[in-house]
Amino acid sequence: MAVGTIQKSVFTDIANAIRVQNGGTDTYLPSEMAAAVLALDGTQAGTPYQAVAATGTGVVSDSVFDAIADAIRAQNGLAETYKPSEMAPAILALSWDTGVKIRALLLSDGTLELNYRDGRSSSVPGAVILKAWEVDPAGYASAGARPWDDDKLSVTRAVIDEDMESSALASAAYLFHGCENLVEVEGFGHLVTPTNMNQMFVSCASLETIWADSFYGSVESGTLMFSGCRRLVGERGYVPEQTDDHLNLHFESTGVLTHPDGSEDEREWFRCFLYADGELVLTAAMEPEAGRGLVSSGRLCANARYNSVGYQPWYDHRDDVEAVGIAADMATYDHVNTNYWFYGHQAVTDVTGMGNLHGVREMQHTFNSCTGLTEIDLSGLDPSSLEDLAYTFGGCGSLVTIWADADWALPASGVSGFQTFYQCASLVGGAGTTYASSRAGYQYMRIDGAGGAGYLTAKSS
Repeated sequence: MAVGTIQKSVFTDIANAIRVQNGGTDTYLPSEMAAAVLALDGTQAGTPYQAVAATGTGVVSDSVFDAIADAIRAQNGLAETYKPSEMAPAILALSWDTGVKIRALLLSDGTLELNYRDGRSSSVPGAVILKAWEVDPAGYASAGARPWDDDKLSVTRAVIDEDMESSALASAAYLFHGCENLVEVEGFGHLVTPTNMNQMFVSCASLETIWADSFYGSVESGTLMFSGCRRLVGERGYVPEQTDDHLNLHFESTGVLTHPDGSEDEREWFRCFLYADGELVLTAAMEPEAGRGLVSSGRLCANARYNSVGYQPWYDHRDDVEAVGIAADMATYDHVNTNYWFYGHQAVTDVTGMGNLHGVREMQHTFNSCTGLTEIDLSGLDPSSLEDLAYTFGGCGSLVTIWADADWALPASGVSGFQTFYQCASLVGGAGTTYASSRAGYQYMRIDGAGGAGYLTAKSS
């Protein structure tokens, strides 16, 4: 342990600085000073005692100054180093976030917490506050005006504390704009005061859930509130359109909110694993297969009504997908929509396991522009629940054969599908029916020759 000689006046200055900050009259041994610095919180007890600088020198261990420097850095959040003579000025420069105000706190786990209270603190258990900003009660006129804009990509979760109900926050416009890695928002129901939520979640491409016990807000405007929120799913399976607004802040069939207790959450999630060998596996299993190189992973909601391209966790690697395997455990889901699942996956040449999907209702654009597909097997897939077949195979110019069970039959009513087979120029039904642009609707998704022309081929058992 290194020791050295130091002017006693240095310690007098440090002690005086501590007393200026806490308004106290205590005296401190050198070994007590680090703890005293850590105890500072901006509260002053009274008139501080200021000692006259001592004369002479003393011998002190370096560990004493190391501890004081660590305490200063813990208070100011900086990574500076301090000479002994610089410590008193550094202590005097400390400031604390006090007073009742709206704050945004960035926590070490990626949480952006909004609260309204006296002093800087978090309601998240075990929270470590990395950064904090005062929030303008009037809100912000642009995303760039937010003080945390440079840190938006660090945010993976947002927590809105209950005390925000008393905050008088006038506008939540742009609040989470561009938080591309934000996955969930907790406590949304506590935003009862804002009247403006324009562009609040624009480009939150990873956002899946907005949790709220209830919502009785005062919102009057929410233009483009969810634009770019392609993965957001309400508890009934609703995915917002690009132009949806504050009128979708509810829990019904066209709502984006979800109760946190799970009592009415109808969503069911499955996993997606893209392996290095080019196979994309959709499964109920939580973990990827051992021993296989993994390129991408994530999850999707089985019964969500996704309505655009680009929401898939593997989408940035779509050109690496050569085969799709739908695992047998996917049969555990009793309601599935496959909208846009493989849109534009031009390298896919093989799809297996479609028969493992039960209760399929919507297949909008499922295989649209899968130009590498020459055949696909739908045997085992029960068509009785199908409702929407819009562009299911649109643009599959190489697709020749669609296999299905011999007893395949669409529902007698309640099903639609514009241009189901748009530009499927190579397609041939089991009885020889060839593609024609006048025969591109869902009506031709039947076994060829079984009651008329169709594009499906019966598969022998």
